[in-house]
Amino acid sequence: MERLIFGFLFWFSIPFAQADLLPIELSLNLRQVPTQAQYYTVLELEIKNESALHGSILIPSHPQLGMGLFEILAFERKENMKWSLDTVYHSFLPDSSIDVAQNIRFWSLAPLESYKQLLVIPFAPIADRAYQVKYQPHVCAEWFNYCFRWHDEEGNPFGGEQIDHDQRFVYQGPFYSALLDEITAKKTEGSLFTTKGMYQDAYLEKWRKVKKSLGRHTFSSLEYPILNKALYSQMVLSSLPSYSFQYYIVETQTGLHYIRVDYRLGKVFKLRGFMAKIAHLCGARRVFWKTSSVHKTKLILFRVAPF
Repeated sequence: MERLIFGFLFWFSIPFAQADLLPIELSLNLRQVPTQAQYYTVLELEIKNESALHGSILIPSHPQLGMGLFEILAFERKENMKWSLDTVYHSFLPDSSIDVAQNIRFWSLAPLESYKQLLVIPFAPIADRAYQVKYQPHVCAEWFNYCFRWHDEEGNPFGGEQIDHDQRFVYQGPFYSALLDEITAKKTEGSLFTTKGMYQDAYLEKWRKVKKSLGRHTFSSLEYPILNKALYSQMVLSSLPSYSFQYYIVETQTGLHYIRVDYRLGKVFKLRGFMAKIAHLCGARRVFWKTSSVHKTKLILFRVAPF
C-alpha cells in the first residue's frame, strides 16, 4: 500500500516539478538573408529576451569588432543523411589586433525585446550545408559577471544583494541557436536596376546620392538592398543639441558595405539666444521668438567602408 501511495504521488508531482533552476531567458533564432551575391552567405541572428524582466546582453560595439562573442558552426550532410561538423568560423576582422574586450558593450533588452546581429560567411550558400551560431559572452570574463542580470522596470537588480548567489546567474555554458538547414542560393525577384532612386544608388555605390538621401531621411531600411539597420549607440543630453549615430549594412555590386551616419538632434539659434539675453536684461520675462528647436536634425558625418 505504501508503494502504491508513493508511486501515485511521484507520478502526480511530475508535471509540477521544477528541478531546473535555469529558465530559458534567451532564445537565439537564425535565418538567412537573401542576397544577390554568389560568393558569400549572410545570416541574421536574433537574440530575444524571453523573460518578464529587463536585462542586458553583450554585443559588438561595431559591426565588425568584438565579434568573438559569436562562432559560426558549419555542418554538412553526409551520404548517411546525418549532419557532421565541417568548419568553425570565428567572426574576427582578419587584420584586427585590437583586444576584443575593448570592442563589446552592453545592450539593454526589455521583456520580449530582441537584438539582431548580421553574420557574413565567405562562401556561397550551397545545398546540404547547415549553420548554427554559438553565442559565448564568457569570452570577456570581466564583463560576464555583470551580464545576464535581469532588472525591474526601474532598473533595480532582480534579487537584491544576493544576486551573485542566484544559480540562474552562474555560468552554464554558451548559448546555441537552432540548426539552420534550409540554406539555398535564392535570388531576389526583380532587378535592382529596375528600382529607381536611392536603392539603385546604393547598389551602384553612388555614395553622394545616398548621402543626400540620408540627409533628407528618405533612406529606408525596409527595402532591398538594405540588409540591416541598427542604432548601435545613442547619446541624449539634457540640453540641445544631442547626437546619435547609426549603421546601415548594404549590399553593393562589389560586396557588403556598412554606412555610418551621425546626426545632430536639435539646434540652438545663437543670434536669437543672444538677443533673448539682452531682452531679459532689459526686464522682459518672455520673448516671442524661439531660441532653440528640437525638430531640427542635421547629418554631420557620412562614412562608408567594406563590411
